[in-house]
Amino acid sequence: MNMPIHAQAFAAARPLRRNRGEHVFDLHPSLHIGVFAGFFAYLGIMWAAFGEKGLAIPFVIFAVFLAAAFAVPAWWARVAPGEGRAPSFAEFMEEGLPTETGPLAAGGVIVQVMIMPVMLMVWGLIVAAIRFAV
Repeated sequence: MNMPIHAQAFAAARPLRRNRGEHVFDLHPSLHIGVFAGFFAYLGIMWAAFGEKGLAIPFVIFAVFLAAAFAVPAWWARVAPGEGRAPSFAEFMEEGLPTETGPLAAGGVIVQVMIMPVMLMVWGLIVAAIRFAV
């Protein structure tokens, strides 16, 4: 089934720089590192609140799976890097992120990407505070 392409969705689209590869997922690596750090911080908070000898193996398993969730895509991006390079942070801040419904400013991208790890850490801190208060 053919769906019509809405012209207004792409009206404000700007072409990407020619020296930039499409295989880098258009996000700056610092955002990937921030998400990774946020999830590992949550694991650290949970270990600080509930960690004991019997939970060491499950927490190691959590850490291995979490590391794999970020390492495998990073390796995948390097398998066939194609032409171009990752955008610099200044380019990312200037260009934002092209989406299907139009361009998204870099500030909006950062908020949308980092909201989950930040809320997860806040939730972990609240649970840890309840644990230590009881």
